[in-house]
Amino acid sequence: MASITINNLSFTYDEAATPTLKTINFSATPRQIILIGGNNGSGKSTLLACLSGIIPELTSGELVGQIFFGDNADTKLQKNSPTLGVLLQDSDVYLLEEVYEELAFTLQNSGTSGPDLDIRIQEVASSLGLSGLLQRKIRSLSGGERQKVAIGAALISDAPILLLDEPVEQLDPLSAFDLFHTLRKFADNGKTILVCMHNPITASPWADRILCFRNGELFEETLKPDEVLTPTQFIQPKAWTFPSLLDQENSTSEKVVVTQKATTNELLSKNGNPVIEVQNLTHRYDTQSGIEDITLKVNQQEILALIGPNGSGKSTLLQHFVGLLRPQAGKVFVGGLDTEKVPTWELAKKVGILFQNPDDQIFNATVAEEIAWSLVVRGIPKREALTEARKLAADFDLESMLDKHPHDLNRSLRQLVALASVLITKPKILILDEPTKMMDFDLLTKIMAWLLNYREQGGTILIVTHDMTLARRYTDRTAFLVGGRLAGIGMTAELLASMTRANPT
Repeated sequence: MASITINNLSFTYDEAATPTLKTINFSATPRQIILIGGNNGSGKSTLLACLSGIIPELTSGELVGQIFFGDNADTKLQKNSPTLGVLLQDSDVYLLEEVYEELAFTLQNSGTSGPDLDIRIQEVASSLGLSGLLQRKIRSLSGGERQKVAIGAALISDAPILLLDEPVEQLDPLSAFDLFHTLRKFADNGKTILVCMHNPITASPWADRILCFRNGELFEETLKPDEVLTPTQFIQPKAWTFPSLLDQENSTSEKVVVTQKATTNELLSKNGNPVIEVQNLTHRYDTQSGIEDITLKVNQQEILALIGPNGSGKSTLLQHFVGLLRPQAGKVFVGGLDTEKVPTWELAKKVGILFQNPDDQIFNATVAEEIAWSLVVRGIPKREALTEARKLAADFDLESMLDKHPHDLNRSLRQLVALASVLITKPKILILDEPTKMMDFDLLTKIMAWLLNYREQGGTILIVTHDMTLARRYTDRTAFLVGGRLAGIGMTAELLASMTRANPT
């Protein structure tokens, strides 16, 4: 029952001028992981929406063609059956408050209860690194931790077909590595698995096939030998197993060397004039999450990457730079101002921040108004602000969307609109929490070119990212958080190389 066959499938959204899917034909059989790549808007997510029944049940448009699951041609088959496990692109959509309840929901609906329910939840939680989070409120989790919960909800029913849309976009590299290792075992045991990814080549060690969308059409990709990675090359998993430099019980000489490099490299960044200073900062939400005793500087006109496992405290640290959180202990200075002594609106004059979830900062009726809003609230006349918004929209190919409601756009485009609304003010400091997630290579390149130009004009940028390629290619220094503590800081290439040396194969 786990096979999929698609015959001449096309779909056109209401009011769209052209089809998003154009005469798609392909089949998937058990024991396969099929990666589906393509640029933003190419049709990847639309295909999964058709397979899952979201189209046409929840999203209207013109749908033609046939979808077969096994020997059954009823595309509504999945509506009330455990045939499919589905992960949507937006992992911030959840039904219940606690992690355990969210994972239990699907099982309870299918009649599972008592010890069997608890055993299954513990199994899935263990495979995804959620065992210690089962009693946590989902809203208190980091973006990556919430994505793990969403993945768990898709896997929990043990469905024979899995449809996963960008499952590793918010995961740290080790978690992503572990997920694909688990999916490979599922496929080998008979499941059919389709995974949408912007860069499917990075997961090639685990895949049986790679498909690629171009302008709504689907093509089979044949990888060249030099494009096929080994599992140990998959987005550098070893870079995330580096033990905390503050763990004295397991101290090694290698750790001492890296600690010394971190101290030296504090003086080697692009400009020795700090615009952000953190002194022994501590902020705990409870006994298991937050940050503790962090000291670092972000210097003027540099790009600093902030990396670390999901839930390590990266977003918590960022919120102190804009006054959304205040230190429980220690000090934070931004542009020379003590953040405890100035209101948030005053810090906003110096710092622009992009949050992990674009929906946390999008609220206007049109894309143009959303991008212009930050200028309007600073006293710029609305007509002038909209003119500036149109100019910036042209830089990121958003001109055709300016009159649309932001929430009518897909997740990647909402992320881009939120980013543009921050960039338009050209603040002296930019704080960007995973700004390029959900974005294809072309768009990522455009954004980073804009940011590099901004830095050359005197700007300072702090980027939270799980993309080690981005960090290595674009950032001057990197700070590494583990368990709420600063485990290392140094010049990016040297720090990442040291982290890998600390974890030989």
